[in-house]
Amino acid sequence: MSRDIPPAPPEAIKIMNRIHYQRQSGDAKLQKQVQEDYIAVEEPLQISLSYYDLKSQQYQDRILTLTMRTPGDDEALIHGFLIAEGIIKKKDDIEGCKFKINKQSLHANEVMVHLSKTVQPDWKIIERQFTNHSSCGICGKTSLNALLLKAPAIKTENNTSIDSDKVFEIPQLLRQQQENFAQTGGLHAAGIFNNHQFDFIAEDVGRHNAVDKVIGLRCLDHKNINNHIAILVLSGRISFELVQKAIMANINIIVSIGAPSSLAVSATETI
Repeated sequence: MSRDIPPAPPEAIKIMNRIHYQRQSGDAKLQKQVQEDYIAVEEPLQISLSYYDLKSQQYQDRILTLTMRTPGDDEALIHGFLIAEGIIKKKDDIEGCKFKINKQSLHANEVMVHLSKTVQPDWKIIERQFTNHSSCGICGKTSLNALLLKAPAIKTENNTSIDSDKVFEIPQLLRQQQENFAQTGGLHAAGIFNNHQFDFIAEDVGRHNAVDKVIGLRCLDHKNINNHIAILVLSGRISFELVQKAIMANINIIVSIGAPSSLAVSATETI
């Protein structure tokens, strides 16, 4: 039985990713001068799943997680996050997303994700039911089992390669396209690089969210459905969780401005 799922919120709401605030200049001679500045928006997004329960033969609704993110590309964020968590594998695993707009912030702070009837979440495995912090997505995990490396159920052939000169060039190309960071100084970025250009770029207060967004954008783009060549480019360091996300998205090359952590290196040696 099909369900009537409302469309996503207007694009104007999704791209409200910065606000103004006023500050006094630090120069003593200019203390009375007030200037406008830009700051990155951070808003909560509660993600719930509506799924078909085989036991009751009915659709059930259940809260999955709460994440702090910069509004914009929310559907991509959801797709990327669920792929990284192993809950979905492809675009068609989600029938639609129903957003609830916060009347005060005018941002969508709640979303009900309607899963395909064929998608059966394993709630014994899903442990991410607590608040994530914008600085570290894995902080919301409920046990050390969350650090066990996951792999996608279906691996695609990936022959991606990169010239050594490009390793130094690509992060700078990403930096040049971080429009919101240039104005706020408070956003991480991630990009999917392919064929000498970026296919997708996303910015967010959380580096894990930025990665989820570009993974989701790649998933939602029908032109890239059969394109398995991709390089994940990061504006910061490489953490274990970001390596994990790349693995689940069948991306085998990560280029970053920052260095990897010890656990991130260990993860790459495991796969």
